[in-house]
Amino acid sequence: MSTGNTDEFGVKKIFSDSETNPKFYKFQSGDKRKFNRHYGSCPENGDKTHSVITTEWNKSGEEFVDQEVTGYFYFPEIDSDEGKHKCYKYERGGMGSALAVKLRGGKHDKGNDSAKCYIFDFQYEGKHQKEKNFQKEYPHGDYYKMNVVPKFDLKNNLQKWVGYKVITMTVTINQKEFVRCMALVDYGSEDVEQDDGPNLDNQQWKVYYDVTDDGELDEKFDISNKKDYKGEVKKPWKQHFGNQLTQFRMDRIVNPEARFLSVRRIAASADSIDTILKAF
Repeated sequence: MSTGNTDEFGVKKIFSDSETNPKFYKFQSGDKRKFNRHYGSCPENGDKTHSVITTEWNKSGEEFVDQEVTGYFYFPEIDSDEGKHKCYKYERGGMGSALAVKLRGGKHDKGNDSAKCYIFDFQYEGKHQKEKNFQKEYPHGDYYKMNVVPKFDLKNNLQKWVGYKVITMTVTINQKEFVRCMALVDYGSEDVEQDDGPNLDNQQWKVYYDVTDDGELDEKFDISNKKDYKGEVKKPWKQHFGNQLTQFRMDRIVNPEARFLSVRRIAASADSIDTILKAF
């Protein structure tokens, strides 16, 4: 376990390790995949000629409530639409057009026993008017998507190494508990060749967005399925739910490559978070 300002891979830490129970888990140091599976829910229901390829990197049983999750990815290209049913065709800003990182959930079953997931989305091809960059999912398959205000617009992230961090922390404000969700991006390796991997000597982490789930997200953002945004969905999800699972998921990407994937237990007071983020 690294005790300095970088983790065991050499990636910068945004928040400090938990003092009471520090933990750091690696997914792997490097991995290139064709894809994991075909995904389909249209009329053909999974037929390979009418579906999209999906790649997932998962860490099971080792997710924390207050956590900083990191990964670098290289996306060579988006899979062709040739031969696909119209409901599977790629659309910028649409379903399956972004890297999705799922936290605080994991159990993917229908019904009340399903996990509750915060989902951080990073568009493959940069900012788009139809994009939704943040979601809540509960029960499995019911998504409440919104576009929280970013600090900057994403670039086209295809064919370049890009670092991504997502962070969840349960914070107490005026004796009430909320969930703060933060996303950061590192473009310091965007000019590095794929085979050379990310350049950790030139990390340039910047806050992409910072949103607090205070139970009133529907009053701040235009949320999909707004009429159903109530009850358990509306509440801040202050703990871990279901099977412990950290997941990076990307649909439609051909031969994605990942480096330095990790999840780390962190700690910070509500008052210190803004001060820490000023450096990024």
